[in-house]
Amino acid sequence: MKINIKTMLYIGVLILFVISIYLISETYAVFESNSNGTADFSIGSWVIHLNSIDISSGETVSFSINSFNYSDSSHIANGVIAPGRSGYFDLILDPDGTDVSVRYDITLDMEEEYADNITYYVTTTDGTTIRTAEDTYSGIIDLNSIDNGDVATLRIVVEWVDNGSYNESDTALGLENNSSISIPAQINVVQYLGETIEEYSSSSE
Repeated sequence: MKINIKTMLYIGVLILFVISIYLISETYAVFESNSNGTADFSIGSWVIHLNSIDISSGETVSFSINSFNYSDSSHIANGVIAPGRSGYFDLILDPDGTDVSVRYDITLDMEEEYADNITYYVTTTDGTTIRTAEDTYSGIIDLNSIDNGDVATLRIVVEWVDNGSYNESDTALGLENNSSISIPAQINVVQYLGETIEEYSSSSE
């Protein structure tokens, strides 16, 4: 009788051992299977257009502006600029289809020095552009605005103030054959990563 009990105990221990080995091997198989899995991450889209031109490549885009919409004046012929008139040119920055916030930097690279009564700058219709360098203006199109289908209208403005102190330079510019005011510009767009955009101060020079 004692032999039968011992035999039964040995058999029971053997069965438990076999079951334990089976369970351990199954658990290892689960972990091994998971370790061979692949994780897929969706990459955010980056699609930027400037006046319908695709500028998504990330390169700085250069162009020259010499065709402006001028303010009304009964004393100045249509289509030309002269003292007392201002003009503007709009650039439409469209990030539709982009999945990240966008930062833009536009630099006006004046090749010719004009008198101080001829000024130029960049603004936006919502007033969010910040002057970040002497001739550079920056802004952000956040993800909420992109999701709403908003675009950034960058307005390049030139103003020729009628100031008697500048009559000599005004006359000299007017006497030049086929003279015009042309503003070379460069624009660069990158993903906005939350960095602080600091306003330019001439006192820091």
